[in-house]
Amino acid sequence: MCTGWVLENVMNIKQTKAFTLTELMIVVVIVGITATFAIPSYTKSIARSHQRDMVTQLQTLHASNLIYRAQAGTYWDTGGTAETALATINSTLGINIIANDGTTYSYNSADGSAFTATAAWGGFIVSVDEGAIVAGTNPSCSGSCP
Repeated sequence: MCTGWVLENVMNIKQTKAFTLTELMIVVVIVGITATFAIPSYTKSIARSHQRDMVTQLQTLHASNLIYRAQAGTYWDTGGTAETALATINSTLGINIIANDGTTYSYNSADGSAFTATAAWGGFIVSVDEGAIVAGTNPSCSGSCP
């Protein structure tokens, strides 16, 4: 009678659903391998996204400065001092550039006949001038980028 009860409980234990340590280790290894490949790709796509955003924002700044020149006769003149306050740049040119995660912008024009605007984030530096030339240094493309 006791033997039947013990055998019945042993059978119930074997039928219990659970993960073994080996199965858990295999899952951990698979997740680790997936992360090894996914994280660098994700980091690169974030960097490319920042670079594209900076170029787009500088193109917006360039276009708005052309409108400013059409109305005022000259580009916005900062007297040769670089303007780094994004709120001032936005209000003067009537735009709404939003700094994306630490991106800094600067605008400079000595006499209103020419200007240079620059955006920087991490190792990326992109600039535009009155000729709409967008140039910059980008560590992920070994030099200048469009």
